[in-house]
Amino acid sequence: MNPLEVYVRAWRESATSINALLPTLEEADWSMSTDCPGWTVKDVAAHLAHLENALATGEAGTDDPPLAVMSSVYTEAGVQARSGRTTAELCAEFADAVSARELSLQTLPEDPQSLAPAAPGGINWSWDTLLRNRAIDMWVHEQDIRRAVGKPGGLDSLGAHVTTTTFKMAMPFVIGKRVRPPAGSTVGWHVTGEIPFDLVVAVDEDGRAKAVESIDGEPQSLLSMSSESFAVLGAGRRTAAQLDVQIAGDRELATTVLSSMAVTF
Repeated sequence: MNPLEVYVRAWRESATSINALLPTLEEADWSMSTDCPGWTVKDVAAHLAHLENALATGEAGTDDPPLAVMSSVYTEAGVQARSGRTTAELCAEFADAVSARELSLQTLPEDPQSLAPAAPGGINWSWDTLLRNRAIDMWVHEQDIRRAVGKPGGLDSLGAHVTTTTFKMAMPFVIGKRVRPPAGSTVGWHVTGEIPFDLVVAVDEDGRAKAVESIDGEPQSLLSMSSESFAVLGAGRRTAAQLDVQIAGDRELATTVLSSMAVTF
């Protein structure tokens, strides 16, 4: 199987879930604040409609030189441009864009690392990065909406697995580049719930952090939480104080790690 197919399947599953969810919302739900800073449910829907429409039409935008990360100016402009649209119009735009995008993704490149012809805001992304990030963005925003309106779901979906795995793989970077504890430090995650896993990251004598199979004894800091909380922290949506997170061991190190877990994608 082409590895890109997993991302397309995850993206499609979340998009389908959102397509089913949005029409069920009450009028008051659309103005509910989400965990995405400054955005209501309607803003999140407008954002998704914007990106999917831009990709479906090939009008994703260009920059010279290409950008490395998506500009907030670009995403905010897409939301503002749709501020006067009705919720029905946003639902229709999103559904139509997803359908068009599905057709365009029926044939995928053989090389996942080849440059994607169009990415949001003209970002210089490979197909692998583009499709992985669309799967994550779609699922994370689905969860933003669900938490805001009190309609949980999709916590064990393929999008949840892609997102959780991606965030998990980023934890050595978080420890080694952001937290930068002394050599010999170890941090562990005990994650329960829909997507359980255990992870230990150790810092070697050169200051490099990497995931390890096992260590002698317990990690210096052990963070226990659900997979939903792990994803919420990884997406930078809430602080650990707003979630059910248990700490064992070095609390100072643990607190620093928890405040550094947001992954840019």
